[in-house]
Amino acid sequence: MKRNVRIDRKLNISSRQPDAKVKQPRSVWKQLIRPIVIFLALALLVYAVVASSLFRIAKVEVEGAVTVSSEDVHMQVQNVITSSPLTQNIIFVPTGKISEELKKQNYQIAEAEVKRTGLNSISVKLTEQKPSILWSSGNTLSVIGANGHAYDGEITQLMKDKLVTVVDSTNLPVKKGEKVVTQEFVDFVNAVHEQLPNKGIAVAQYQIGDSTTEILVKTEQGYYIRFDTTRSVEQQLQDLSAVLTQLKKTGKKPSEYIDLRINGKVFYK
Repeated sequence: MKRNVRIDRKLNISSRQPDAKVKQPRSVWKQLIRPIVIFLALALLVYAVVASSLFRIAKVEVEGAVTVSSEDVHMQVQNVITSSPLTQNIIFVPTGKISEELKKQNYQIAEAEVKRTGLNSISVKLTEQKPSILWSSGNTLSVIGANGHAYDGEITQLMKDKLVTVVDSTNLPVKKGEKVVTQEFVDFVNAVHEQLPNKGIAVAQYQIGDSTTEILVKTEQGYYIRFDTTRSVEQQLQDLSAVLTQLKKTGKKPSEYIDLRINGKVFYK
């Protein structure tokens, strides 16, 4: 009898993956030449921007100089520009620093607008301090700018008509360019002068003594008002209105003074 014999054959299948693609070594161009070319290109670009004359500031235009010397302003700008090789470049020129230096060195300047106007030029537009009050000391009448410095300019009749005149009873001399009072004092005096007519008060004279922290306002009604120039104008004027209203209700008028210098209190006679 013939026997059926089954022969099992095991397939020997390898599990090994195909060989990975072997990484080729980088070429000389990628390893060495390209970085050098990129470095040289960047170096040339930096040179063109910083060191070449193409962007070096060659022209400074000054506008608005009236009482201040345009030649002095030009020299002061050049001093900032030439302080380093980088600041001579139109891209890196410190416009803000130039503006601050001009205002610091020239009391006449209120604002200095510095702009780049081309590849190698800048413009400086000045706004000078405006006359704000007149200062009478002894036989001298001086103009005081908004920043409190004695103004270097001619006193016109229009100034005498429009500006407040403050009389210094100490008769101390005033030099042009000297800081006579603070900007806060100038603002205080002008605010009082603007608002007193709304209270029905006509001013005959503004006067100070040994200190500018107080000001004496002589009225045409015959009495004077004392203000503290370091306190709020609005608060003192509110106190003034309150005492004038109270006096009017009782049919009285101040005969000598109204003193507003103490916070929360008003003295009158």
